[in-house]
Amino acid sequence: MSGIVEQALLFAKKCHEGDNSGHDFEHILRVMANAEKILAEEPLADAEAVCVAVALHDVDDYKLGSDGARAKSFLSEIGAREDFAQKVLDIIASIGFSKSGSRPHFQMIEQAIVSDADKLDAIGAIGVCRAVMYSAVTKRSLFDKQIFPDENLTSEQYQNKNRATNHTINHFFDKLLKLKGAMQTKVGKREAEKRHLFMIAFLREFFDEMCADEWQEYLNKFLKHNI
Repeated sequence: MSGIVEQALLFAKKCHEGDNSGHDFEHILRVMANAEKILAEEPLADAEAVCVAVALHDVDDYKLGSDGARAKSFLSEIGAREDFAQKVLDIIASIGFSKSGSRPHFQMIEQAIVSDADKLDAIGAIGVCRAVMYSAVTKRSLFDKQIFPDENLTSEQYQNKNRATNHTINHFFDKLLKLKGAMQTKVGKREAEKRHLFMIAFLREFFDEMCADEWQEYLNKFLKHNI
């Protein structure tokens, strides 16, 4: 691991300290592990830029109380080359479901790698846990049988959606079940398939225990139109 990656991780650790919304430093480490797996099959990618972007990708998240310029300031303070710093910032600026949606189009392989690595941590068993963690912090309810998801949300609509009036299970339909289709790399696609199936199994069991047959039907229809 290069010196600049180590510095970025130390900086990120400080920024994420105390977070309990699912955007903690453990999230960064998991995304880094995902990125390293993808990089192993993407030899032409700039691994250092990918790893620094992973370390910094959430330091300017509003949930961490950022001023929106932490990553840029950090890269400037450590004397990163201007072209390298801009590449890292361009990667960070392009990823995230609210920015790229469920069918992203990236100009750089590094953007695709960081995007896949981050999105993988939002699905599967970890994704289920993080969704519940975030809901607990924001006081979002777990489930309301009467409130079905909004259909065909655009990225802008998703970003502006009132989380307080939504519920956790709707988040699976708004975002999490769409992430498999957002994967851009071969490794990301393989891993996402497995994690996607886990979430479907979880939802089927959840709806069964909640005696929510109408939601089982909704899930079937959703999956049929979102393959």
